[in-house]
Amino acid sequence: MEKEDLNTVHLAEMEREHAQIYKNWLILHYKITIGVVIFALLVECMMSLLFLNSDVISIPLGRYFFKYIIVPSGLNVICVFLESMALKMDFLSLDQKIYLVSLTFVFICFVIFCVHSALTSTYYIFTGAVMLTIIYANYRLTSITAFLSIISIVVSELVVKWDGDKPYVLDNMMLFGDFLVSIIVLFAFSAACMVVIRFERKKNKAILKKDMERYELRQSLQKDELTGIFNRKALQEALFNMETQESHKKWVLATVDIDHFKGINDNWGHSMGDQCLREFARILKENEGKYIPFRYGGDEFCLLFPDSVVEEAVALCHRIRKQIESVRFEEGPKIHLTASFGLAVYSSNMDATRLFVHSDHALYEAKKCRNAIFVYDETRMATKPMGR
Repeated sequence: MEKEDLNTVHLAEMEREHAQIYKNWLILHYKITIGVVIFALLVECMMSLLFLNSDVISIPLGRYFFKYIIVPSGLNVICVFLESMALKMDFLSLDQKIYLVSLTFVFICFVIFCVHSALTSTYYIFTGAVMLTIIYANYRLTSITAFLSIISIVVSELVVKWDGDKPYVLDNMMLFGDFLVSIIVLFAFSAACMVVIRFERKKNKAILKKDMERYELRQSLQKDELTGIFNRKALQEALFNMETQESHKKWVLATVDIDHFKGINDNWGHSMGDQCLREFARILKENEGKYIPFRYGGDEFCLLFPDSVVEEAVALCHRIRKQIESVRFEEGPKIHLTASFGLAVYSSNMDATRLFVHSDHALYEAKKCRNAIFVYDETRMATKPMGR
C-alpha cells in the first residue's frame, strides 16, 4: 500500500477509536439519565412520607400522588424507554443517538424542575445536562442543550404553574431574582463549557498529530529503503501478531529467492542488482492484496498470506513467477529474471519459527530446480513441487 493509503487507514482506525470513546460515554450518559430519574422518584417518595405527618400538603393525598409522583415519573420513564429503544436502532447514526440522549435529558430536567421549581436548588439541574455534553466536543450540541435548558427554565417559570402554592415569579421579587440569577449562571456555565470544548478540541488535534507522526516514523522504520516494501523487522512483528491471533485462521508463508542473483551482481554490478530488486518488489506490490510482501534480506523476500489457503497462495505465486519471467530492461543487459518459491502452511501446533523453517526448506528444494514453486507437506515432513 502507498504511504497515503496507509495514513488514510490509520486515520480511519483512530476515528473508530474516538467513536468508541463517544459510544462508551453515550452509554454512561444514558445510565446517568436513568439514575437521575430513579433518584428524583425516591426523593419525591421520601418527601411525600414526610408531608403525610404535617400540614404542608394542601391538596388531597390521591391528587398529590398523581400530580407529583405518577405524572412526572411516568413522563421520565417514557423518556428513558424511548432512549433505550433509540440506542438499539442500527439505522440511527452515533451522532443522532448522542443528540437524542442529550436533548431527552434536558426534557427530563424540565419535568423535574416544573414539579420542584419551589426549591431554588433545582434551577441548577440543567448545568448537569450541559456538562455531560462536553466530552463529545461538539459546539452545536452543547449550544442547543444550553439554549433548550434556558428556554425550559423560562417556560417553567413564566408559563407552567405546576405547584399551585408557589407564588408567580413576576409577583415576587425574591423569586424573580433567583430566576434571573439562574439564567445568568446557566449562560455563564454554558460559555465556560464552550471554552473547555475549544481546548479539548485543540488537545485532541495535537494528540492526533503526534500519533500520526509516531505512526509515520514507525512505518518508515519498517520499510526497506531500496524496494519500498516492508523489511525484516516488519515481518517479525507480523509473524508475532499471527501467533497471537485466532488459531482457526489459516496462514501461508512464501519465501522467495531471485535465481542466480549473485551472478547478476558479479557480472553486471550492484547497481544492476539493485534495479532487479526494485523491479521484483514492484511486481510484488502490484499483486498484493491477498498477501503482505517483505524483503527479508539480500535477494530473499517473504509473502505472508493471512487467512488464506495454500491453493490461493500457489496460484498467486505462479502469477508472480510468470510476470518476473517477462521482465526486460530496455537500457540494460539482457537478463532473464526468474524466482523460486517455497511455501508452508501455519497450523496451531507450530510457532512462527517453525513456519519459517518449513518455508525455507521448501525454498531450498525449489532452488534445486530454479524457477519453481515447492510446498512443504507437514504430514510427510517433505516438500512437493507445484508445477512449472
